[in-house]
Amino acid sequence: MGNTTFEEKKKKPSEPPPPGAAAKAPAPAKESGGQAPAGAHSIGKVGIVPVPTAAGIPGTTPIAEAGLPSADELTTRIARCIGIWETSRGGDKPAPKESSLDTVAGVHASMATIEQATMPYAITALKSHKELRDQASPPLTMKELNAAEARCIAVNTLLSAVATASSKGEVPDDFLKKNADAVASTGLSNEDVKRMFGAVTLKGTLETARATAEAEGKAAKGEAAEAHKTPKEQAAAERTAKQASVKTSIEAIPAADRLGLGEGSLKAYINKPGNWGENRAGWQRKAVVLMPDKIGSRIETVAVSDSGTALAIPVTKTRVNAELAKKPVPSLEDIVKTVSQQNNPGEKSYGKNVWETYDRLY
Repeated sequence: MGNTTFEEKKKKPSEPPPPGAAAKAPAPAKESGGQAPAGAHSIGKVGIVPVPTAAGIPGTTPIAEAGLPSADELTTRIARCIGIWETSRGGDKPAPKESSLDTVAGVHASMATIEQATMPYAITALKSHKELRDQASPPLTMKELNAAEARCIAVNTLLSAVATASSKGEVPDDFLKKNADAVASTGLSNEDVKRMFGAVTLKGTLETARATAEAEGKAAKGEAAEAHKTPKEQAAAERTAKQASVKTSIEAIPAADRLGLGEGSLKAYINKPGNWGENRAGWQRKAVVLMPDKIGSRIETVAVSDSGTALAIPVTKTRVNAELAKKPVPSLEDIVKTVSQQNNPGEKSYGKNVWETYDRLY
């Protein structure tokens, strides 16, 4: 679905009045409902939209000129499409749910929202929107959210320190003696830290499994090519070999070393390295949930409210307004892609995928 381009109608030059005719006096300006004077703005539910007076049809907004839906409608549509991509790909409406992957932290990385919000994402949204903070019982304060954010940062720091120590052969007990303050800043336990060390080892095992699967798949494809198989048959041979290799690698991991990760999650971590970030988000979520005064649960209650849309709507609206404020106003496709990509900057084609959903539905 492309953007509709506005074309201003050309006006015929005004003809001079017939001889003797009196010139018409200019019509008095209306106090309301008429064309806005230069510099005026049209104020609606979604903020201030400049009303151009030097170009375009008098009284129209840049949104109308560009053939775009209203800011509110765009927000609702984009949030819906993000939700579909995140929770119900190929469907017509979102299905708010937590991330399906197991994590070594024992909790899922995301909450049951249409954008699968992680704890850092939720904290950022709440800090930016007082109306969201006020929905918590009692209302969340900036002090509480800053403390929660500090815990998430502390978790990142701790995970990096554990990875470095593990690579140097340091054992958990020695690490804990030297990094007591760093551990305390996260609110996590010594047992959690020991599990982090185990996760470093497991990650290495999965990386080896991935490399093995790639090698065996490539070999199978080569053999198929030598046997003069078609390109389609070669691809099938490669895929089958990789799948078999992954299955064999998973079966070789002792139950105790899997750290609670099911076979499906292990497979997902092998096939897509970027999925491992779910474990970091899981630790961050656990760390905030352990905070006093039920800060974590209050954050989560707000996040999943309004059928999982509470965080997505105001965040998306802010991003939509930023795009609409640009001069010239971007095309519909560019707006959808840009706004959507900001929801998950780490996924290269995220905006494109959300746009394809938008284009299909609207």
